[in-house]
Amino acid sequence: MPRPLQLVFFALLAIAIGSAIWQHGQLPERVATHFNAAGEANGWLSRGKHTGLQIATLLFMTAIFQGIVALNRTLPKEYINIPHRDHWLAPEHAATTHQLIADMVLQLGCSVVAFFIVLFYFVYRANFTTPPVLTLHTWWLVGALLAALVIILARFMLHFTRKPGP
Repeated sequence: MPRPLQLVFFALLAIAIGSAIWQHGQLPERVATHFNAAGEANGWLSRGKHTGLQIATLLFMTAIFQGIVALNRTLPKEYINIPHRDHWLAPEHAATTHQLIADMVLQLGCSVVAFFIVLFYFVYRANFTTPPVLTLHTWWLVGALLAALVIILARFMLHFTRKPGP
């Protein structure tokens, strides 16, 4: 049975791809896809290439995060770099440790996919202004992603850096 975080990840992926397909029909033929720090458009693609790039980006991210989850249990323990590795990957702790690693990777993946959903929406909305301008809220979005990544990684590291009991 799939873990809840796997279901959340694939639900977010479905929302992201569904949004890309829906937005495709709404966008102009020439889409502003790159913006400078002030939010002004400085790069353009055809609508088809833009949608293809969105979906390719999402599938690439999925391959990375799901690939790490799949490899997690099969990698030799010397390739897993966590504090107190011998303790956490000992046979009596290995299953729980591998699940914690998978959950952390999926939390990171969910954060990144959610980031792209909102970012792609901002780009979509920017293409309905003349000239296209990306909202400066994008910087808040980047900050939120970075904060989420720091929190997820800090929780992970705090768990594994605690001194293992006897």
